Amino acid sequence: MKKILVTTDFSNNSKAGIRFAIQLASQSACELIFYHVDDRSDFEVWTESTYNQPESFRNAGQQKKLREFVSAIYEQEERPQEHVDWIIDNKPLADDAIVHYAKKIEADCICMSTRGGGTIDKFLGTNASALIATSNIPLLIIPHAYRSKPMETLLYASDFENLEVELKAIEKFTNQLHIPIQVFHYDYNLEDESVKKRLDEMALKNQRHGITFHFKKFHAELSLLSHLQKDIHNSRPSIIAMFTKQDRNWFEQLFLSSKTAELGFDTKTPLLVFKK
Repeated sequence: MKKILVTTDFSNNSKAGIRFAIQLASQSACELIFYHVDDRSDFEVWTESTYNQPESFRNAGQQKKLREFVSAIYEQEERPQEHVDWIIDNKPLADDAIVHYAKKIEADCICMSTRGGGTIDKFLGTNASALIATSNIPLLIIPHAYRSKPMETLLYASDFENLEVELKAIEKFTNQLHIPIQVFHYDYNLEDESVKKRLDEMALKNQRHGITFHFKKFHAELSLLSHLQKDIHNSRPSIIAMFTKQDRNWFEQLFLSSKTAELGFDTKTPLLVFKK
C-alpha cells in the first residue's frame, strides 16, 4: 500500500477520513493525496462572472482552501506533513471523478468519511454508497465519529468462499501496519461435524503468524450486523474488512434486516471494503 486517495468536501464529517489517513500514514510509508471535487455547486447565486471564472484561478483558490483545511487537522493531530499532495478536480459527478482519478494515479485505496447515523444512505452518504457499488479500488470508509488512535487489529468478516485470495489482499494492508488479522465466519450449520471439519481444514491451510480464526453460529432471525456488533464489542478491532459483491442492495441486506432497516449502521470502527 503506497498511495491513498483521501477525499474531502470540506465538511466537518469529512475530517474523520483525513484523521484516519494521517494515522495510517504514521504507521506505514504511504503517500496521501488529498482530493476535492469542485462541481461549482457551492455558488449560492450563479452569475455569468462566476460561471465563466477561469478554471485555473478558481482551482488555485480551492487548492489553498484544501491545504488550509487539511493542515489544520495535521496541527490538531500533531503530525508532520510528509509525502502529501493536494488535488482539485473539476467534474460534475463526484463518485465518477473519484474513481477515475484514483485509477489515473494508481491509488491503492480510496479513503472517505461517512455522514452519520440513520438509514444506510444517510450513514454512508451518496458518494460512499455509490462507490461501494462501482469501485474496483478498495475503499476505506471512516465513520464520522472516528477519533485517531493507533491501529492494532483487523477483524475480517469472511464467508469463506474465496478465503485464500481475500486473505492475501488483506495482508497487503496489514503487513505494512504490522497488525494481526482476526477472521470471523458465521455459519448456519456449525453444529454439523462435516461443516466444522471443512472449516477447520480451510483454517489450517491458511494458518500463519498473525492470523486467528473464529467460527460462530449464524442465527437466521438476526442480521449479520447483529452478530458482528457483539464480536466488534468484544474484540475491539481497529478496522473491519469485508468483501462486497458490489451490489448496493446486497450491502444493505447484509448489514440490515428488514426489521432494523431504519435503525441503520452506526459504529466508530472504520470499514475496509474490497470488491469480491
